[in-house]
Amino acid sequence: NMPAVLADRVDLFFLVYAGELDALRLALLQRPTELHLLDRHGDSLLHLAIRRVDTAAVRCVLAAGFDVNTRSAGNWTPMEEAMACVQACVGADAAADVKAKAVAAQQVLREIHLAVQLDEQKRWAGRRETVLRTLRSMPDFSAVLAWRIGSYMLGVATLLRRFLPSDTCLTSRAAPSKGACCL
Repeated sequence: NMPAVLADRVDLFFLVYAGELDALRLALLQRPTELHLLDRHGDSLLHLAIRRVDTAAVRCVLAAGFDVNTRSAGNWTPMEEAMACVQACVGADAAADVKAKAVAAQQVLREIHLAVQLDEQKRWAGRRETVLRTLRSMPDFSAVLAWRIGSYMLGVATLLRRFLPSDTCLTSRAAPSKGACCL
């Protein structure tokens, strides 16, 4: 039973919806430029796979190189979509099939979280040398950053401070002495 063909091409969104992973992998290899397209509802392939709570489809789309920072037309990141799916499943009835879907939604969230972490590690690796070079060239400095949560509404500041405490952060840089190892 072959999926719907639009203009001699298999619709990628149909493949995700139908769970046709082998056909999806092949189509993404043949048409990598379509990986980040949005459907008529403004969702990407990854957003749809997440909403379908299909861990295998999520892995397939991520393996094809999907950018985990891509937003849907509704301005949702894949991480936000996955978190919403988990919340929707956890807040649902206690039926066995719903519990299974909640577990699957948590697996999808873990996959997305891992992909976001790997993406951030790649970004940091790309910036690392620039940051280190900049730090080496900076003169000595010391900075104090202090904050306190507050509000002009009576009683609100006390409540906010209970959950969002004040803090102070001291940051400094001193150049190493001659002959010492540095960054």
